[in-house]
Amino acid sequence: MFLSRFLNTRRDDRGSALIGVIALLGVTGVIAVTVGTVSVSSLQTTNGAAASVEARGAAEAGINAAELALRGAGGCPSSGTITRTTAPAYTVEIQHDTGSGWSDGCPPNTATQVRFVSTGLAERPTFGASDIGGERVVEAVYQYIPEYVEVPDIDPAVYAYSIDGVLKKFVLDSADFTISADVQIKTGDFECSNNASVAGDVILANGAADLTACTIAGTLHVTKGAGIDGASLVTGDVIAGGDGITGTNPTVRIEAGTRVNGNVFAGGNVSVLSGSGSQVLGNVTATRDTSTKVIVANGSTIGGNVLSSGTIQRNGTISGTQSTAVTGLQAPIAPRVPNWVDMPWAVTNATQFQATTWYQQGFTNRVTWTGSCTMGSLDPRWVALSLYTTPTVIDATGCIGGVTTNNNLSPNIGLSTNIVFIADKFTFNKLYFASSVPSVNRKLYFVVPDNTADELPTCTGEAGNIYLTNEADIQSTVSAFLYSPCEIISDRNGLRGQLYGGVIDFDQQAQMTYVPTSPPGVDFSASLPPVFQLVGAYLGDRLSIREVASGG
Repeated sequence: MFLSRFLNTRRDDRGSALIGVIALLGVTGVIAVTVGTVSVSSLQTTNGAAASVEARGAAEAGINAAELALRGAGGCPSSGTITRTTAPAYTVEIQHDTGSGWSDGCPPNTATQVRFVSTGLAERPTFGASDIGGERVVEAVYQYIPEYVEVPDIDPAVYAYSIDGVLKKFVLDSADFTISADVQIKTGDFECSNNASVAGDVILANGAADLTACTIAGTLHVTKGAGIDGASLVTGDVIAGGDGITGTNPTVRIEAGTRVNGNVFAGGNVSVLSGSGSQVLGNVTATRDTSTKVIVANGSTIGGNVLSSGTIQRNGTISGTQSTAVTGLQAPIAPRVPNWVDMPWAVTNATQFQATTWYQQGFTNRVTWTGSCTMGSLDPRWVALSLYTTPTVIDATGCIGGVTTNNNLSPNIGLSTNIVFIADKFTFNKLYFASSVPSVNRKLYFVVPDNTADELPTCTGEAGNIYLTNEADIQSTVSAFLYSPCEIISDRNGLRGQLYGGVIDFDQQAQMTYVPTSPPGVDFSASLPPVFQLVGAYLGDRLSIREVASGG
């Protein structure tokens, strides 16, 4: 019985031990799971933090790459996006602001700011909740600075402080079709007829234009009015300020089959009248007050839009829109014609000569002519012109009655250098020059001095005219610059170069080819304010950088 009781007690102890073991195993399991979960979470967090650093670094690397590209190393890509797929991997979107908010794409020159939005990717893989660390977005904003350059003024083919007579059959062309042969007139009106033509702009600082069967290959720009008829052609724009024109008189009148290929901009009324179908291919803008009127007669055509501060009377064709009573229209811009530039000469000794602009510009050889200076082929002074090899100034102010060339002047003088002639008057009955080296163009300067420093042509005292008669030709290897504060009178074709005169008078036979020949060291546009042209822009300083977003 005792043995039986002992065995039962043993059985009860084994059950209790089993329960304890099971309980211990449960606790151990819970601890193991908890420790494992915590360990995995810690590893994911650590990996995510490292990935976040990598992604931020990649995004900043994208910012640096975009900055480097826009500063010149490759330039802005046409897609407006910069992408790198290997570590550090990023995608940069380029945006710009021109004043109306951010737009995608490379910045135009008119932009004021540039923004890079760079998305960087982590190199290491991320899992679970830590995926948020695999991507970072960084934004950087920069100034964008416009770059302007001063546009040099190209001296015109013809500068006239005033112009005399009507240009009949006059032909002005250019030796280089890329350079406009302009005519600038400071005061007075411009009349052109009988199939005359100008291969450039005609600009009047204080005058009106009257064209009849005349061709202008550039823009006609006047302060007063412009009457254009007789099947004339203006290839560029017609701009007329309307100064002094009142009432119903048109500021711009286009009729009799005339065509304007550009726009018409008038400070007053505009009439496009019938007669062989007058045309304006561009826009017409007329602005003065509410009484301003644009008339388009039956048979005439305007190819663009018409804007009027007053009314529009349309009987012909207007292909574009029609806008009346338009407020805020700007008046036509004023023509740009510089003041007269005085070119003095009063040298009596070597020291004074060395102080002149001519000497400082390399014309170091000075020769003096005196007495009678009527030149024939055998005059030793004329023959000697072919012997000079250093840029030379011929001081002929001591010549009696100026310098005259005879009709028997021949043959061509072969020039080996550039030569300046300074005299009180020039009369060229015949004028033949060539270059001693056909591939090298030589330049001649014929100057009647203006010794009064007042920015006005002073034709007094000894100063006189320059005459180009019916035998005044200049060969294709030579160009000439003619200057006189008095009058330059041309009645012959074959002239190559430029004219600068107090008064210019072209007669029936005048033809001229423009070759830039302005004297070195003389700025004929000094009185004009500079003109600047927007040619580009560049990335400026960084204004801000920040992280704007992250994601998986």
